[in-house]
Amino acid sequence: MTYYRTAGAIPPPTLQDKLRLYHVEMNPYGHRVLLVLEAKKARYEVYKLNPLRLPEWFRANNPRLKIPVLEIPTDQGDKYLFESVVICDYLDEKYARNPLHSRDPYVKAQDRLLIERFNELIKGSLECFDTNFVFGSEQIVQTLDIFEKELASRRTNYFGGDRPGMLDYMIWPWVERLYLLRCVNERKFDEKRSLFPNFADWGDQMQLDEVVKKHATSPAEYFDYYKNARAHSMGYYL
Repeated sequence: MTYYRTAGAIPPPTLQDKLRLYHVEMNPYGHRVLLVLEAKKARYEVYKLNPLRLPEWFRANNPRLKIPVLEIPTDQGDKYLFESVVICDYLDEKYARNPLHSRDPYVKAQDRLLIERFNELIKGSLECFDTNFVFGSEQIVQTLDIFEKELASRRTNYFGGDRPGMLDYMIWPWVERLYLLRCVNERKFDEKRSLFPNFADWGDQMQLDEVVKKHATSPAEYFDYYKNARAHSMGYYL
């Protein structure tokens, strides 16, 4: 069972036999970590943060104000890890069950390059949602085209092969958010899907994955959130 708590003025107790994730709701980077924690079947709890009112103890332990943060129990006291990709790589190495990275060094390197490529294009898609949901943004189309061709070349259902792997979970949080565009213009959304048949099939299969379903948010919920994006502080997407 995963425990969700709200971070308050008093720091939480020292960890014993579980991990602790500090997360902001609707933060796609934290969403990444949640997917990997679930895929690895790690024991963890989640402390939800208000990005506009971060507790002083959290600021002291995290002067760069990076979110998400994974707190890890060690013999030398609790340690903190930052950056979603770094956290997820740590989890994959720490927990042997259900390896997410390919054991083929070349494939693993290619996946890392694709994750970095995706990261470069993330900001444009978020800005698209934060303004007026313009669908057809060159950055979004360019990203989908890269991954459409990659799936076609791999001839697999997932980037990880016959089941989701690290690359699948690293890009899913943003792809899940793309489905909100159906709330804006269903016809146009379906037209775009037809341009990327492999990627569209991949997305349909990902939505059926038990790990994905555990932390899924509906397109309508994303739409309501992003249409009010100007009322939110978007600076905590790190």
